[in-house]
Amino acid sequence: MKGLQSTRRIETVVTNAAAGTVRRGQRVLAHGQHALHTTVRWTGFWAAILLPLVYLPILAFGIGPEPGTVGLSLLGCHLLALFAGHDYNQDHP
Repeated sequence: MKGLQSTRRIETVVTNAAAGTVRRGQRVLAHGQHALHTTVRWTGFWAAILLPLVYLPILAFGIGPEPGTVGLSLLGCHLLALFAGHDYNQDHP
């Protein structure tokens, strides 16, 4: 009987240790996801603010053989940046 009780104690300790490791891993993953979301929002926000400054040289001088393609690509990047950074700093009053 003593062997069975000690085996159960070992199983309990191992189970608790495994559960603690899983919880720590979930916290690390959640922290990493939050950091990634914050970085993407920050980058999108500032890109949306700064990209119009790039429009001026393209409109003034034209870049490349097809400035229309470059302009449309830049506009697409700007729309993507607006979408990514639209709620930047919303969670801080």
